[in-house]
Amino acid sequence: MKVEQSEIEVTVFMQNSRIEGKLHLPSGGRLTDYMALAERQFVPVTDAKIYLVPSNELLYSVSFLSLNKDFIVFIFPKENQIN
Repeated sequence: MKVEQSEIEVTVFMQNSRIEGKLHLPSGGRLTDYMALAERQFVPVTDAKIYLVPSNELLYSVSFLSLNKDFIVFIFPKENQIN
């Protein structure tokens, strides 16, 4: 049985990098609830761009990336970003 999903654009900061891409949540789910799931150690991100911090140099552009939650410093939906 396929679970309905919604896609959100996120910005993720790791220790020395920034990642921009799409995260797929269960339909109607919240990012905070998804990140708090103990059974999910890795977060899948699609259409990811990985930048070096602080230079903002683009290091990689990949269609799929799996992030270990232990190394995420912070994550937020791109729609909340204020420039």
